[in-house]
Amino acid sequence: MISRLALVLALVASAPAFAEPLPGAAPAAELQSLASVPAVVPPRTKYLGAGGAPVYRNRLILERSPYLRQHAHNPVNWFPWGDEALAEARRRDVPIFLSVGYATCHWCHVMEEESFDNREVASVLNRHYVAVKVDRETLPHIDAQYMLATQILDQRGGWPNNVFLMPDGSPIVSMGYAPAESFRNALLGMADDWRNPEGRAAMANQAESVSELVRLISLRRTAAAEVDETVFAQATAETLESHDDFEGGFGKAPKFPNETTILWLLDRYERTGDRGALEAATTSLRHMVAGGIHDQVGGGFHRYSVDSQWLTPHFEKMLYNQALIGQALVQAWQVTGDPTFERAARRAMDYVIREMTAPEGGFFAAQDADSLIAPGGEMEEGAFYTWNPDQIDAALGGEGQTARAILGLDRSPTVPTGSIAHLDPAGITDFTRLDPLLERMRAARAGRPAPLTDTKVIAGWNGLMIRTLADAGVAFREPRYLAAAARAYDFVGGRMLGAGGDLARAWADGPLEMGTLRDYVWLGLGALALYDATGQRRYLDEAAKLADQTHARFSDGPGASLRMSQNPGPLGGSYDVIEGATPTGNASALALYARLSKRIADDARAVDFRDRADTLLASMGASLKEAPTASMSAIDAAAMHLNGETGPARPLGNGVARARLSLNGQTMRVDLDFGPGWHANSDRPLSPDLIPTSLSGTGVSAVRYPPAKTVNLGFQSEPLAVIDGQAAITAQRNPGAGSADLTIQICNDSLCLPPERVTFRLPGT
Repeated sequence: MISRLALVLALVASAPAFAEPLPGAAPAAELQSLASVPAVVPPRTKYLGAGGAPVYRNRLILERSPYLRQHAHNPVNWFPWGDEALAEARRRDVPIFLSVGYATCHWCHVMEEESFDNREVASVLNRHYVAVKVDRETLPHIDAQYMLATQILDQRGGWPNNVFLMPDGSPIVSMGYAPAESFRNALLGMADDWRNPEGRAAMANQAESVSELVRLISLRRTAAAEVDETVFAQATAETLESHDDFEGGFGKAPKFPNETTILWLLDRYERTGDRGALEAATTSLRHMVAGGIHDQVGGGFHRYSVDSQWLTPHFEKMLYNQALIGQALVQAWQVTGDPTFERAARRAMDYVIREMTAPEGGFFAAQDADSLIAPGGEMEEGAFYTWNPDQIDAALGGEGQTARAILGLDRSPTVPTGSIAHLDPAGITDFTRLDPLLERMRAARAGRPAPLTDTKVIAGWNGLMIRTLADAGVAFREPRYLAAAARAYDFVGGRMLGAGGDLARAWADGPLEMGTLRDYVWLGLGALALYDATGQRRYLDEAAKLADQTHARFSDGPGASLRMSQNPGPLGGSYDVIEGATPTGNASALALYARLSKRIADDARAVDFRDRADTLLASMGASLKEAPTASMSAIDAAAMHLNGETGPARPLGNGVARARLSLNGQTMRVDLDFGPGWHANSDRPLSPDLIPTSLSGTGVSAVRYPPAKTVNLGFQSEPLAVIDGQAAITAQRNPGAGSADLTIQICNDSLCLPPERVTFRLPGT
């Protein structure tokens, strides 16, 4: 295959424009040819020539990843990740300097400005190393392996993740952000050791040891073990022990949303009525919704809080946070009825639709933490989001003092650019008064220099957002959310998913890299959510196809978890079982298989998906029993597979029917939708051998069942009373929280399926 550099050389037929040689780098014709490639706009460099044109160009100017293109005008002789970089290191007999980051990473930007856009540092780097840049969002399996190496070496994590490698890609030592002088000294010290035979031998020994540990951890197989209620109870108990009952969240600052933990606690409450689990989940959500981590003015959530009170965030906004916090807020509203959760969820989704959606429908990856304080000024983290008194008064005039008091903007700033809007989590906020003021503030803020938006469309992250929007569209009866979810799915399915099942990891003016396990399964779960929301069969078929591709592309056979990527890195393959800010691929695959097994009416296909779920859960069983809180998404998926789904919508009879609970004041309604040829026994089936349909429970009274019709079926000589098609059971809600238990037996004209019992958890009134 022709390389990107060779392609550029072939296309540049005219005399090439002049390009300043990269400091410390050997002359290379392919680098000179880059002078004819259009500059990145705007160029992120202080080295500008006549007319503001960037002085330097490196190979990253040929890439489509927004993050890599941010570094295209550094004086560093960057290579993108790939065989060409490894071959160059072997040819020159020098180590590799690998730097992993992403487009909206604050400390990545700081290190770029201080070190990578610094001639003196670049000269040392170019002379003694092959420098390689990786966008962790387009190559997550490479990021995961070298982050694991960093955790082994330094017991830390974070980005930029800078790792020194042997020419074969095995890790020697790592470092995070470092000021320019410290970084330059580290480069020189490593280079001296490399030239010393004893030093190089020590590096090789360390690299071999670290690589072996990475392989052992990444491909760790555990014996099959049974997961049961004791594991779920232990996971809940350990989670509640770590919960901050005063400020919400888990552990000390910095505090991350930990959405998978909150989702598990909400699920646990729906299954068992555990009030402690509900209180922990809702306490955390209420403090996040009130805090500065929540963009009170524009909606949506920042990535994490640097303090324990959720006041001062790290200001970048990630699509996956909007999806996962949105999912938790929708679920919390469904079990509590608290309008604060609905409002926050709606504002997050409105933000995504307004600011994070491509014209064609896909969702963008992220927005930066940094922006210009003023046009032409300095970059500062949080400048777009903070407020000073003059800005508030300019936006609101005489109502500025009111907004300052409600939003806590009269307290001392915690960041240099101003105060951060937040609410009192223990107070009562008059949103009918506040929301018009917030809209005026948002309009005023729109005139500021905006943070960079990473316009990559990442397949898996879109799947997470599609699922949340589909669920919210039904929960809030909001057609806009369903429409946005469907458009995004059409974008990913139409542009990024090939007829043969090849899914691109990302889209940036074309497909980027190969889809990972998470991309396939998160998109599959998004398709299933659209099926549940719309009843359109094509979404169910798409989810099943994605599940089949998952099994074909990532399975290592019985007894093993699913691999993270289709192609291994230099350190081999790895199983996707380590949970970070998002659910693991294996947990999500378990959820996808289990959900499909409950919706596929074809018995053989349903059994196949159920068997895959059983096998996958067994492969994770020992790890879950050993450390249940290490992967809350897997605990959640295991409970769903073993004990059924939660939430207001449930599949019945392997997908031949569906039930959905809705609430309107003191009235509840359970809508039943039966597929062609299927029905349920009525509340009085006219035969003592059949189970009647019933709705009961502590939260239910005055039940009214739908009219039945009398039929004669082949397996019963006497007439029977049944309900079919679309029918509804209505009832009154009792005061206080409680449950509604639906008992139903579904039949066709020749057989009856086993009776089912579905419990809906009702919010207090």
